[in-house]
Amino acid sequence: MKIPKSVLKAAGELVDMYGSSFKYLGKDEGRDVYMFKFPEDEDTGFPFVYLCNGENVMELTGFEALDTIRLFIKD
Repeated sequence: MKIPKSVLKAAGELVDMYGSSFKYLGKDEGRDVYMFKFPEDEDTGFPFVYLCNGENVMELTGFEALDTIRLFIKD
């Protein structure tokens, strides 16, 4: 999976610290949704989610990121 440059730029600090590891979740309202994947041995807080519509990227974290991730979880 090729991550858009705009997402890599928005997540630049995380990419510098942990590497370029993302999971593509799917589409939501016409935007591609990516979740940053931390290394398994890292203790982290809330996830970081990126909504990408071409060059426009919105970063979500906190409960808003969790709500977005839930949209892609199958019951």
